[in-house]
Amino acid sequence: MRKLLLCLFCILLCVAPLSVQADAKEEISSIDAIDQGVADTGETHFVKGEVKLTECTQPYAVAVLPFVDVSGLEGRSREMAVGAIKDSLKKKYPAKKTSVTKIISNNAVQKAILDNPMENAETPTLSELVRIGEACGADRVIFVSVLPAREKETGFMVIAGTQTYSATVMMKLKCVDVNEEKFLFNQNVEGIGSSSSINFWKIGQPSRAKAVKRGVTECMEFFLTSFE
Repeated sequence: MRKLLLCLFCILLCVAPLSVQADAKEEISSIDAIDQGVADTGETHFVKGEVKLTECTQPYAVAVLPFVDVSGLEGRSREMAVGAIKDSLKKKYPAKKTSVTKIISNNAVQKAILDNPMENAETPTLSELVRIGEACGADRVIFVSVLPAREKETGFMVIAGTQTYSATVMMKLKCVDVNEEKFLFNQNVEGIGSSSSINFWKIGQPSRAKAVKRGVTECMEFFLTSFE
């Protein structure tokens, strides 16, 4: 019996180093595993569809943060971009007595931001947005940022012709569920708008501002139809 136990013990001693070596070989470096997973950043990956933007039917309170503008847009183009953002938000959250959704007042939102400053206002984190939402009594917090736009003009101007002005708008958009402490939407969205006209010398030039507005509207409608 002793001899049998001694043999088994010797076998275990021989096999153990082999299993350790096998485990070591299976372990790969973080460089080799770079494509095997993503960090949990809360980033969403919604794909554009043909969903129509309609009024929200869910009874929650939403706080809309002042939008961050790093687009470089000026004058009428910037005015049209801001107008497109407001129009899209009001389409989903209309200010009427029959609406079931409550919009937090600007004063309450501004106080919450002052009391809970963000480290970087251009890229607020989940925890920062949750704190702001809790401070102003919101169930949802919406963050909108307009990033630099790419603009291009095509066509010809020889006596008479057709011109098209196109604008590719990029926006950073976030919506946070304050109670669940999670992102409902968190990604950059690209929208393309264009404006065309038939010109006779300098009459009837395409509108840059309209192209920007259409690009912003496309982004906002995709954003606001991705969650209820």
